[in-house]
Amino acid sequence: MNQSVINDYWAELVARYRSSPLPGFLRWWGGELAGLVPESFRDRMVQPRPELWLIPDSDNGSLTIWSGGEEPEQIDVFGAAEDAELLRDRWAGLVQNFEDGNPEIRLCLPEGEVLQCPVELPLAVESGLDQALRYQLDQLTPFQADQVYFDHDVVARDTAHGRLKLELRLVPVTRVDNLRERLAAIGIRPHAIDVIRDGDLPVSQGFNLLPEAERPNYIYARARMNWLLAGAAVLLLALVMAQSLYLRGQTVDKLQAEVNNLRTESEAVMGLQQQLEDSLAAANFLAERRRRQPVTIQVLDEVTRALPDDIWLQQLQVRGNELMMQGLADGSQRLIELINDSELLTDAEFRGSVNVDPNSGRERFNAQALIRTGRAVNATDAEPGE
Repeated sequence: MNQSVINDYWAELVARYRSSPLPGFLRWWGGELAGLVPESFRDRMVQPRPELWLIPDSDNGSLTIWSGGEEPEQIDVFGAAEDAELLRDRWAGLVQNFEDGNPEIRLCLPEGEVLQCPVELPLAVESGLDQALRYQLDQLTPFQADQVYFDHDVVARDTAHGRLKLELRLVPVTRVDNLRERLAAIGIRPHAIDVIRDGDLPVSQGFNLLPEAERPNYIYARARMNWLLAGAAVLLLALVMAQSLYLRGQTVDKLQAEVNNLRTESEAVMGLQQQLEDSLAAANFLAERRRRQPVTIQVLDEVTRALPDDIWLQQLQVRGNELMMQGLADGSQRLIELINDSELLTDAEFRGSVNVDPNSGRERFNAQALIRTGRAVNATDAEPGE
C-alpha cells in the first residue's frame, strides 16, 4: 500500500471523525472533567504549548516577534536592514528563553494580506475535502491551486440539506515564499502559517496555510512527558486493577475449591447419616414387626391351656394375627366359647359347616380366631419376670 493511499484513508477517517458528534462530546466531557481539577494543578499538568508569533510588516519589512498564547507579549522586532547573522544569534536567544521546551513557530500574516472566502460544498465531499477544494479552487476563487497556499475551517454542517459551510483563507505563494526565504536566512523554519486578527493585541485564528507535506513536525516535550506520565499512571492503574481482579479470581477459585471439598464431605456425612437412618429404620421395623407379630409358642401355649382334653387339634396355623384350627371335638360349639374367653384370642368363629367324622363319631370343625397382639407382647415381656 503506497503512501498516497494511506494518506487518503487517513484523511477520510479524520473527516468522518470531525463530522461525527464525538468531537463535541469529547470537548464537553474534557471541560467537565477539567472543572473538577484544581486550577493550580491543571496549570502545572496541562500547560499551553509555548508559541512564538512572527508578524511581518509589509510597509517597512520588519518582523515583530511575539510570545503567543492567551496573553501575547511583544518581545523583539527584527528590522529589514539588520544583518542576518546577528538576527540568527538573537533568535537563538529568544528560543532558549522558554523553560518548557522549544516553542511552536507560527508565521502570522495580517488579515489584510489574506483572502477570506466563505464556501459552501456538498456534505458528501467532506471525506476528501482538501482534494475537492484543490480541484474546485479556480471556480471558487480567482486563483489556481498552484498559485496560493490555502486552508479551511468548517463553520457548519447542514445535514438536513447535505451542505457543508467553510471559511477559506488564501495567500499568494510568492508572498509566503519570500517570507520563508527571509526566515530561512535567519535560521527560522515555521511550523505553521496562520492569520492574525488586528487589534490592541494580536489574536491567532488557528489556520495553517502551509501544505501538509511541508509542515515540520512539532513536539511539545513537556506535554509529551506529561502525557507519557499520565499514560504510565493509567497503565499502572490498569495493572493494579488487573492484579486485583486476578487475585480476586484466585481467591474465589480457592474458596470455591474449599466449598466443593466441604460439599463433598457434607454429602459423605449425609450419606452416612442416611445409612444410619436406614439401618435404624430397618432395625425398628424388625422390632416393631416382632412387637406386633404374635409369638407362635405363646399362642400354642394359650390354645393348649384353653382347650380341654376332649378337643383334638389336627392342624393349627398362625398367619399374621389370625389363628386357624382344624380338629375333632365332642360338641364343637364349646370351642368358640373357650376361645373367646381367652385373654389372647378373640372373635372365634367356624369356617364352613361342622361335620361328623364317620370313623370317630366326633364333630369335625374348621375354625378361626384373631390373636390379640398387644396382649401377646405384654405376656412375652412379662416372661423374664415370672
